[in-house]
Amino acid sequence: MDIEYVRSRFKKHFFGTTGSVYASPGRINLIGEHTDYNGGHVFPCAISLGTYALVAPRQDMKTRAISLNYEKDGIKEFSMENLSYDESIG
Repeated sequence: MDIEYVRSRFKKHFFGTTGSVYASPGRINLIGEHTDYNGGHVFPCAISLGTYALVAPRQDMKTRAISLNYEKDGIKEFSMENLSYDESIG
């Protein structure tokens, strides 16, 4: 999946609007899984897979999102009003 495809799907689902693009490359550890935080040696490598996100501002307090991996599930929407921090989690 390339960024132009992601842009075209964003425009389709969000009525022709465009957004800012963010990308995060995938990563694997060839050696050293779970040893880096235990003082061991690691050999992380970037891979060609990754995650793309397109984000556009809204005037209300709603977030609308869709995953192109699960596009048939449709757009998920939630309100950001009344968000609160749960100290027991973080």
